[in-house]
Amino acid sequence: MNNKVLDERLKQIFIDLTSIDAVSGNEAPVAAYIKKFIHKLGLKVFTDGANELSNGNTGNVIAEILDGGEYLLASHMDTPRSTANLKHQFLPDRITSDGTTPLGVDDRGGLSSILFALEKAVKAGTLKPCTLLFTVCEETTLAGSMYYKPNPHIKYGFIFDSYMSPGNFVSETCGAINFEFIIRGVSAHAGISPEKGINAIKVAAEAMTKFPFGRIDEVTTANIGIMKGGTGTNVVCDEVNLTGELRTDIPSHGEQLMSGIISDFNEVCAKYGARMDSKYFWDFLPYNIKDSDLPSIHFAKAAKNLGLTPAPKKSMGGSDANSLNAKGIKTINIGVGAQNPHGNDEFILYEDLQAASDIAYQLLTTEIN
Repeated sequence: MNNKVLDERLKQIFIDLTSIDAVSGNEAPVAAYIKKFIHKLGLKVFTDGANELSNGNTGNVIAEILDGGEYLLASHMDTPRSTANLKHQFLPDRITSDGTTPLGVDDRGGLSSILFALEKAVKAGTLKPCTLLFTVCEETTLAGSMYYKPNPHIKYGFIFDSYMSPGNFVSETCGAINFEFIIRGVSAHAGISPEKGINAIKVAAEAMTKFPFGRIDEVTTANIGIMKGGTGTNVVCDEVNLTGELRTDIPSHGEQLMSGIISDFNEVCAKYGARMDSKYFWDFLPYNIKDSDLPSIHFAKAAKNLGLTPAPKKSMGGSDANSLNAKGIKTINIGVGAQNPHGNDEFILYEDLQAASDIAYQLLTTEIN
């Protein structure tokens, strides 16, 4: 495969977008690019107030085309790491960086696909009623999609944000609980009077022996990923902070497991005279889109027009699709071929970027019936 399969205009849009450094919370330069791009096509576009939730420098960018229609196409504007000083490398079959920075393919691949398809549809006069949504802070908190206030007529959607190759899409994900435990002991001089203290590190260590690290069952995983505590080697540690997550397909199962974990930790704390403050929340809820649901039907039609076989997949990760499904908008996450996302070895194949834009064009220009 060579880069002749990639439309030169699509290639330029991708270069433009990946050349903008905009990590989570600092998406304003990308928002400005998108708004200028859409305005030039003679379409209306606006920014919402998602920065109130994200504490960033811009809200989501939204374009309601021909009154917005009943479905939306979306991708996110942030990257998880800086792409400053990016140097593109154009290999025989793919685009990469020079290995010193990320490429930003997650999710500039999705953004480029949608914008190129939009421009093409406007010029051809084939654009159907729909809504475009470009979100902030997907990589950190999903704040953009959580804040988004859809019009009541929006029934379903498509997120262009999966590392999988075009034709594949995420139809099912787990949900994720984030939790924080603060174990509080009593400080004392570790050399002169250690018996006066209650060492929070010791308590935390014993409590963690009861924690179900790793894969609990076929639909559930758990992890404590951050541990902080202590002020000095001569001080009995009086506070340890533990931060982690639990992922599962079944919300009730997650709640039951969290209740048991908190109970186990409190039991160990009580044994040593320590105490624990705990909090947890659902970072995102699971979803499951069936073949008979609107996004699957519409995507199947678009894929068939391109000679692709639609392939639903399950993911243990979250995306803006989780937020939209939680709002009652049945949404799938479409593969754009953003491979090795977040690393300096990120890349996208020319054929995948072109295919993702072809899918976007089909969805923008064909109706479900």
